[in-house]
Amino acid sequence: MSSKLICLMWLVALALCIATASAQESSLRVVGAGTVQVPADTIIIAVSAQNNSNNLSLAEEANSKLLNLTEESLIAVGVKREEILPDRSKGYMTSHIMICNTVNNTTSCEEVVTNVVTEQMVIRMKNSDANQTKAVVDAAKSAGAKASIKGYDLSDSSNAVDQARKKALDNAKAKAEYYASSFGFSLGKAIEIEESTYPDIEIGPIYGWDMPRRMGHMFWRESFLRMDRFLAGNHIPEGMAEVTAYVSVIYKV
Repeated sequence: MSSKLICLMWLVALALCIATASAQESSLRVVGAGTVQVPADTIIIAVSAQNNSNNLSLAEEANSKLLNLTEESLIAVGVKREEILPDRSKGYMTSHIMICNTVNNTTSCEEVVTNVVTEQMVIRMKNSDANQTKAVVDAAKSAGAKASIKGYDLSDSSNAVDQARKKALDNAKAKAEYYASSFGFSLGKAIEIEESTYPDIEIGPIYGWDMPRRMGHMFWRESFLRMDRFLAGNHIPEGMAEVTAYVSVIYKV
């Protein structure tokens, strides 16, 4: 047998061994979720003025003047001018009431029309300090306006997202190790990691099945992971932001 034929047979055998080994390689795909809660860094306060009048123009003018004075009072206690949103919302409501009086068996009725005019401005204050928030609300009320906290936000979520992703990866690895050992396999290295959507960000308080502010549903994690959170009675305290990251990881086994 020639050396060339022997060499060719050896190469064929090597190729068959490699193909057999490749065919025997298997992988395990798992989905991991990681959640962290961090304080919201932005508070949203609504400040409004209201006027009852038969003259809509005068009522509008009075509301605008009041909010302009209130704006200066807010700046005096530490609110930055750029934190006061430039667009104000206005609302109108008209009520009709029929008032009737009976005198000497004679009834006379008069329709009374009342116009309620409101104007509102919104503050997005990048400060979560409770004392500062109270000072702002008190300043608005002292100026004659109404003020209330409307919600919270997380303007910089980068650190919380990084923490959530790390937890999601740890969760995926723990699941993979459990599944692999259950079938008598050894878990190999991760060969593919996928995060096809930005993490969910929810602002408290959130109870049960309430939906997140930002969410991207993926086919591999939509139903069961959210059901887990529902059954757990998920609760986010007021003023807290909850960030949840999801990863799909493929491991060699």
